[in-house]
Order: sequence, then structure tokens, then C-alpha cells
Amino acid sequence: MPDLQAPAQMRCAIYTRKSTTNGLDISVNSLQTQREVCQAYIRCQEHRSWLELPRQYDDGGFSGGNLERPALKRLLDDIEAGGIDIVVVYKIDRLSRSLADFVRLLDLLDKYAVGFVSVTQTFDTSDSMGRLILNILLTFAQFERELASDRIRDKHADLRRRGCFTGGVAPFGFKLAKGGRLVEDEERVAIVRELYERFPSVTARQLARELNARGVRTRQTITKKGKMRGGWAIDAVQITRMLSNPIYAGYVTFKGQWIKAQIQPLVSRQQWDLVQEVKLSRSKSIDPTRDYLLDILHDKHGRRMGTAMIPSRKRKTRYYRSASTAWSRDGRTTPVMYVDADRIEKLTISALQAFLLDRIRLKEAILSLGSYSHSIASSLGKGALAARRLAAMGNSRIRPLLLALVPRAEFDSSMLRLYVCSYELSRFLNWDGIGVFGRSKLQPPRIAEHVWVVKAPSPLLCGEPRFTLPITPCPDATAAPKPWLVEVLKRATHLRELTMANRDKSISQLAHAKKIGPGTFARYLRANYLAPDIQAAIMDGTQPDDLTEWDLLKGPMPLDWEQQRQLLGFHSLGSRV
Repeated sequence: MPDLQAPAQMRCAIYTRKSTTNGLDISVNSLQTQREVCQAYIRCQEHRSWLELPRQYDDGGFSGGNLERPALKRLLDDIEAGGIDIVVVYKIDRLSRSLADFVRLLDLLDKYAVGFVSVTQTFDTSDSMGRLILNILLTFAQFERELASDRIRDKHADLRRRGCFTGGVAPFGFKLAKGGRLVEDEERVAIVRELYERFPSVTARQLARELNARGVRTRQTITKKGKMRGGWAIDAVQITRMLSNPIYAGYVTFKGQWIKAQIQPLVSRQQWDLVQEVKLSRSKSIDPTRDYLLDILHDKHGRRMGTAMIPSRKRKTRYYRSASTAWSRDGRTTPVMYVDADRIEKLTISALQAFLLDRIRLKEAILSLGSYSHSIASSLGKGALAARRLAAMGNSRIRPLLLALVPRAEFDSSMLRLYVCSYELSRFLNWDGIGVFGRSKLQPPRIAEHVWVVKAPSPLLCGEPRFTLPITPCPDATAAPKPWLVEVLKRATHLRELTMANRDKSISQLAHAKKIGPGTFARYLRANYLAPDIQAAIMDGTQPDDLTEWDLLKGPMPLDWEQQRQLLGFHSLGSRV
């Protein structure tokens, strides 16, 4: 009689979940009850060689509306590692209440040949009917979740109508009491009243500097997860928000209506209205038509750059300035960047015009959309016309054009980067020039994400006066300059001065007077266009050892400094700039 082979053991993992943390500290809780029911079901399947794994996957206090749960992540990792054959749950909504998330989880289980069992909702996912029943049950679970959200939303709306605080972080000057009510924070009430009293005569930025000098910080609180929150320095943006919040005047807003709040106001309604009038009068100095790079220009740290008027001896100069951000409140040294608004705006337009006139780069940007046709080939010839139209536009038409064409621009001390939308670029090339060019409302979702980076050197646009040429001190005091290379630079300087002093003579005449050929004369003049750091390295003797006189005079010499460094072997210098 042949030996019968025992069936392979099916390793079962039990997953449990509870949405809230209430009751988790008692000995018998919802997670324990779910686990016991699943364990009993697995014991009933011993004839099928089901075996419960000892590792527990319990998520207490996590919603089923998303997959951001630690135990679920450990479960998925073990599935991908091949350590689980069946996942057992009490009900399917314990695994997920989202239909889209549940479908993704089922695909993952099918990929690794892992079964799924719901103890109280028996079904088999191996056939189409079982999957249909599963999707129907999950749809009702998601419907129940949405009903709960509607009930919470209606409850919050009713609280707002009654003038109650509906939760969240208490505004500065208040603290949360029992029952979620707002009460005065004795330590900070005086600060709020001081801000409202002084704002009509002092800017928010000046108030922020004074508060930081006095060591004023936001209130520290501990979240339910035990994390410390708050204790940040107060910036101008936060002060502006405080001065715009009607809660300080004793009101809450709901659907555009002002409702008397169930709190004691910190300032009078007349004082609050006066602050709003002052804010409105100051905001009129910001003109999106004039400051057409607003919401587009960012600094090298990714901060949005707003406008600022800085007075000088002769006139007020308009600048773009880095905005304050929450991530820099911890005291880190993150320098604020300034850039002259007129110069950066002119550079932006000129960079776009040069890009439209460059047919090679223009073609690469259009072809990044992933398609080609005769209409695209014909539109490439319209770059010059588009550049002329851009130059003739007024500020009122440039603003919507840039919002469509350049969704983002980044500036640092050496480079301006424009992220040009390839789809809008193709539209702009075929635009008839009538009306105002704006962002298309019919953008294909994937094609609209393609951007082309246009770079424009900007070392002379820094807002703060500083030396911008890439010259650093000599790192090696013992280096010995090569006389023949130094002689090239000296002779190049001498011939340049000779040319400038004799502007009535040609290069050939000057070369004949110096008894050298016109070509040699021109090559020495070309050496004057070497990058400043390359010339400094030659004078210091820290240039590459294989650099020769032939490289400087007869080799290729692009005008771009970075290309010069690459061709002549100055890679280390390029990294220091």
C-alpha cells in the first residue's frame, strides 16, 4: 500500500484592529476578543493542517480608512518574505474600510499566493462569486465609514453654529480646558493685546523680532502619542494669522457667517476692525500685476519668495524675499535670501526669450511629451514669433502667461532655474496672440507633469552686497607657479590693454606692430576670458599638472566657465565654487 504524504502546514497569521484606544488598557478588550474568535476558527481547521503563527499583528487606535498602521506593515513585510500562507481576520473591515485599499491588498495576497479568511463572514476568494460577495461587503463597510464621517461633520457644524470650539490646537492666548472649551492663557493674553495695540504703527516683522528677543514661544503641548508639540518661535506669518482670527474678538465663522463664540474676547470688535483696515492698506502695496513672479519664485531651500520694499538713500528698492517657514522655527541658521525684483524679472523674461529662440532646446522640450507629428515640427519654427510676443507683453498679460508656462522657478546666488511646462509651451508656440494666454483647463493628467528646466546664470543678482566671483584663497602656500603659464596670462592682459588703448587700429595692425601673427594675437586675447578661479589657480600654481600652454592658446575655449573647468581639468575648483 503506497504511503500517503501529509498535507503541508498552512501558516495562519491573525490580524486585529481597533479604531480607538479606549479600553485597550483592560485585560479583556476588543483586540483580545477578535484574536480568541480567530484562534478558535483556526483550531477547527486542524484537519486542513492550519497552524497559528505566534507573532501577533494588533493595531490598537488606528483607523481602517488608510494603510498607515504599524502592525499591518509588519504583516505585509512577512507576507513578502514568504512567512505567511493565510491571513485570518474577525471581519473584513478590520483589515480595511477603503474599497481601493482593500483591492490593492487582495492583489498583493494573490501575488504571493496567500489566502484570506474572514471568520464571521465566510466566503472563498478563489472564485469569482466569492470576490463579488467580498466587494459587496466591503462597499457596505466603506458606506458605514462615510456615514460616521457625515455624523462627525454634522456634529462639528452644529457646534460651530452654537459658537463652540470644535477641536484642534488652541489659538495663541488660549488653552484647552476640560470638555474641549477654550479659556484664557494668563501668560500670553497680554501679548495678544499688545500685538493688536501696536500693529497699526509697527509691522508684523518688527513685532516678531521683538517677541523673539524677549524669548516668547508658542505653548508646548503633549499629543496623545506622547510627542512634544509647540515651543516654537513666533514669526511674522503667524502674527498676521493671529491678527486675522476673529476668535480674539469673540466670534467664530461658519459658512461666511459671524457667530458669537462662547468665550471671553481678548480685544474689542472696534480694535479688531481697525487692525483689518491697516492690513488691507498695507497689502495694497503688493501688486500681482507688477510682482508677477509671486507664487512662482522660490529660493534654494524651497521657500516661497514674497515681495519687500527696502528703503535706501535715494529710493525704495523692490525685492523678492524668502518667506518664513515652520521648519526653520527650531533656531537653525537658514539665511534669508534677497534678490532685486526688477533684475530677476528681466532675467526671467530674457531667459525665456533665449530659450524660445534656441531651436535645439525647444525641440527637446516639446519631444519630452513623448509624441511627434508634423504639427509639432511646424510649431518649432514659431519660437522666434513667440519670443517677440513675449517681449511685447505688458505686466497684466505676463502674469497669467508665467503662471501657466512656468509653474515654479528657483533662485540661488549663481543660477536661476525655470521649470517650463512642456504642454503649455507647445500651446504657447501655436497661440495666435489674441487675448490673454492662461493655463489650459483641459490638460492631459500625465502630459501636464512634464517640465523642462531652463537655466540662466545669475551671480550678480544677489540682494546682499558681496563678492560673487568664484575666487578662493590659495589652499597650498608651497605651490610653485609654472612660469610659462603665468606668462600666458600676463601677455594676454598686456595685449588686451594694448587693444583697448588703440581702438582705431585693427587686430592685424596691432599684431604686425608686436611682430606676431594675427591668429596668435587673437588666441592670447581669448585667454582673458578664462574663469577667474582658473586664472587664480594658474597664478597660485595649483592648476592641474597636465595643463599646458597649448591647452590655453590652441585648445577649445567655451565662454561658459563650467565647461572651461571640465575641459581643462579644474573639477576640484568647480566643486568649491
